[in-house]
Amino acid sequence: MSIGKSDVILASGEQVPASTVVWCGGMRAHPLNERLAVELDRLGRVPVDHFMRVEGISNVFAAGDAANAKIDGEHASVMSCQHARPMGRFAGHNAASELLGLPMLPLNIDWYTTILDLGPWGAVYTEGWDRRLVAEGAVAKQTKIVINRERIYPPRTGNREDILSAGAPAIQRPPAYGGTVGKS
Repeated sequence: MSIGKSDVILASGEQVPASTVVWCGGMRAHPLNERLAVELDRLGRVPVDHFMRVEGISNVFAAGDAANAKIDGEHASVMSCQHARPMGRFAGHNAASELLGLPMLPLNIDWYTTILDLGPWGAVYTEGWDRRLVAEGAVAKQTKIVINRERIYPPRTGNREDILSAGAPAIQRPPAYGGTVGKS
């Protein structure tokens, strides 16, 4: 398969005219998970409990793309920064807590959003597992910019306190979208 400026050529040789191509190559957890004596999900992720402990293996924690957590007690985590960031914070906190004999904190994220950048046009912002559209165009694009340029990076101050604080086991609420559907 190849992608050109105005078409896609399939492995069969068929040419498909296209001005926009969305390619989904799939996601898989790292093959290191295969070394653990647990049943992996279809994405190669290990099952974890609400403390981010790998189910059935003591003293092992997992987070992010390696872990399948019931994020709200019902829905499985998705392979995205939205879940990976808090999962990592809670896994790190809970691993240290277990070593020190301190109480662990359960992870529960009771909301879900999808903010998808669509290039120069803008973006779409949805809420809920049913992906209800709440913003689009420039308004949603600004939200995605905040996520990509501010939220997913550690503090740039170089200040130790700021950096350690950013790793605290806390759930960051979704960013405001600043508008309603139809605003661009």
